[in-house]
Formats: sequence, structure tokens, C-alpha cells
Amino acid sequence: MLKYLIPFLLILILFSCIEDDSISYRNCWSLAESGEEIQVYYPCGDDRLGPSWFRSTYAFYSNNKCEYLVLHPADAHYMEDGIYEHNPELSILTIKTSEGDLIVKFKILSISEREMKVKILEDNYF
Repeated sequence: MLKYLIPFLLILILFSCIEDDSISYRNCWSLAESGEEIQVYYPCGDDRLGPSWFRSTYAFYSNNKCEYLVLHPADAHYMEDGIYEHNPELSILTIKTSEGDLIVKFKILSISEREMKVKILEDNYF
């Protein structure tokens, strides 16, 4: 009995040390579906993303740096450097310009390797 208990406890300890962030928001995400408050993002380059004139795109890096796609009037969209704050207890991501101006703040409702669903809390993107 003890020989089965020790491996079980080791596995339990191992998985309890893994953060909920094991499926991470740190990725490049492109807007797939948009409602009034809820938005669904797929990983950049995902086969499910069809053609689009413009879709919000964010790339999050581990050093609280990020990039976001800027809508350009002459259709010359480009990625701009920014910063983000993550509150893991509330699952809230706040994206700001490099100067600290708010771009968007959203709550992560669900996340998997293939989809991130968020609720928009504040939006100054355009």
C-alpha cells in the first residue's frame, strides 16, 4: 500500500505546483469572433482564421512586454510595442502603450491552446 501512496503523493505535489497559467496567454492571439463584450481569439496563423481586412492582434511575452496591431488609415497596419499587466487572481490582462496609455483591459473567461475567450472591461483601442 505504501509503495503506491508515495508515487501518488509525488504526482499530486507535482501537479499542484503547476500554475493555472500552464496554458498560457503568453502567445500571439488574433481576434476570431467579436460580440458586444465577449471576444474570442485564436493563436496567430491558426487555420480557422479566414481572410480579414483587420483583426485585433496581441502578442504577449514573458517580460511584461507585448505588441499590438495598429489600424493604419492607409491599410499599412503594423505591430506597436507595448506593456501589459496580468492579475492572475482575477484573470485580468491590461494592455498599455509603451508610454502607459490604456489600450484595452479584459478578463480571461477561458483559455486553451487553441482559443482564448475574453470579456472586454475597458477599451480605448481606437
